[in-house]
Amino acid sequence: MKRLLLVLPVILFLGCDVSIDDVVIDSGADVSYLLMPGMEGRNLPFSSAVRVDNTLYLSGNIGNIPGTLDLAEGGIQGETQQTMENISAVLEQFGSSLDNVVKCTVFLADIAEWGAMNEVYRTFFKNPPARSALGTSGLALGARVEIECIAVVNESLLPRLSAKRLVVPRARARAVYQVRRRNSLRAPRRLAREVPDSSRR
Repeated sequence: MKRLLLVLPVILFLGCDVSIDDVVIDSGADVSYLLMPGMEGRNLPFSSAVRVDNTLYLSGNIGNIPGTLDLAEGGIQGETQQTMENISAVLEQFGSSLDNVVKCTVFLADIAEWGAMNEVYRTFFKNPPARSALGTSGLALGARVEIECIAVVNESLLPRLSAKRLVVPRARARAVYQVRRRNSLRAPRRLAREVPDSSRR
């Protein structure tokens, strides 16, 4: 490892082309922490959703009747129906829809109810998003199912979204990475000159 650290500066100085992955750091992302109407004063330890640029990350939803802590009747299928309706309401509130969902994670109190949950779940999607499903040892409020989603924001709905979201300043952490393969190690030096000095402080 020490030898590698000693050799790399020499390679950079000589400008030799090396078969290696170099990481290109992109500019900071626009991050917004979002709360559904009526949730602002509840001091919850989570947001309803977080938007990063045009991607919307939803917290897990269960099948409670909106505005209450009461779970929908009908067991796993009744709760799945209500859970998906709750998810749809959050997506529409923040500029997206079920048609724009790209990934879901399903948590089941009993994995044996996977098939019954699927019968209802599949009716909400024209094009099923990517999904993971797993059994748990218990869910909040004794729910049978909890579902979280990732969706793309519909750009045409962003003006409506701007009036309803809780916004935090633009994230300055340069946390978006793009990998370029089999490039020269001279590329990072070129990119460093393209980054404004203010962002490297």
